[in-house]
Amino acid sequence: MEVHCTVSNCQWWDDNYCVAQSILITSDELGAKLPERYDFEDTQNIVQQYGETSVGSCEATCCKTFRERGTP
Repeated sequence: MEVHCTVSNCQWWDDNYCVAQSILITSDELGAKLPERYDFEDTQNIVQQYGETSVGSCEATCCKTFRERGTP
């Protein structure tokens, strides 16, 4: 599967492609509540604690896997 991305300062960005092994996408609303450290490993805990999310458009989603290039 190809995941296209234009966020060039993400550590997973490789010439307009996301090369992360797994990604977590959630609603903007929930994404804003979660600590930055939350990522795909936390999916089950997030669903148990907050439930599944629903959005009305793609503009209401966020990628929680973003990590600025050069940060651990």
